[in-house]
Amino acid sequence: MVADGLRALITGGELRVGEHIPTQAQLSERFAVPRGAVRGAVELLEREGLIRRAQQGTPPTVARPATIQAPANNRREVPGARRHSPRPAGIFLGERVAQCFRQEEVTIDAYCLNGETLASALAGPLVTVQAEGSGPRRVAVRILLPDAEAPLALPQVIGDLQNGRPRERLRITSNHIYGSLRHSLRMLKVRDLVPDVTVEARKVSITPTQKVYILNGREVLAGHYQVTERTVDLDRNPIEIYDMLGVEGMLFRHTVVDDDQVTRSYVEQTQQWFDSLWNTIARPMDPN
Repeated sequence: MVADGLRALITGGELRVGEHIPTQAQLSERFAVPRGAVRGAVELLEREGLIRRAQQGTPPTVARPATIQAPANNRREVPGARRHSPRPAGIFLGERVAQCFRQEEVTIDAYCLNGETLASALAGPLVTVQAEGSGPRRVAVRILLPDAEAPLALPQVIGDLQNGRPRERLRITSNHIYGSLRHSLRMLKVRDLVPDVTVEARKVSITPTQKVYILNGREVLAGHYQVTERTVDLDRNPIEIYDMLGVEGMLFRHTVVDDDQVTRSYVEQTQQWFDSLWNTIARPMDPN
């Protein structure tokens, strides 16, 4: 995706703070996508705070570096510091996923609306693995998504709950994101960068009101989806819908620590909750 590519350029230092990003025409040609996809990616990075609008008629500029947390062994642990402040989802998840990729085994379980935030979070680590020529020994990703063919509460046309076009739009978007993500992860194995790679998505007939990410079974990042009213193009007609936005939302981090039974139990219960959905009512998802 264009947004992933731009993040990688910023993270890698090819685009520095204060510099203009390429024009829409240049990005469209570089990533072989239509101008509409480029505009959407630019708007997403603006919401994340990575880029900001410049003067009229010129491309946006890089607002800040896409930083990644230093390895845990380079950080000093403060005794008793067990609380984690909530942070923007698009930034926080990327940092934590990058940290996971420093370990020999990576497991990611995600319960979310369409997988966009997870795909963005994986973009940086995937670029790093390719640049370094090797990665973890094993990467396993499981994604639970809403079944857009079911009568979900959201997204919906305002005043017309029975209108299925917003759900069809969600289905197409989810299939595209998952298909692209699955391909990128599988290429790690094809290129002999990661020996063992598994990636699977299943769908459930539930409207997610929260996004939940379980990383290596030891930490949970969770946050609420905000229901908002917005205008989208459905069959080339602008229509007002109720939708959920998550990339610019906040995530709260919960980690397994030896002296915090409550937090440890929360992480364990969250993993059990995810597994219960995955192993019972969830159905395999085929992006094709």
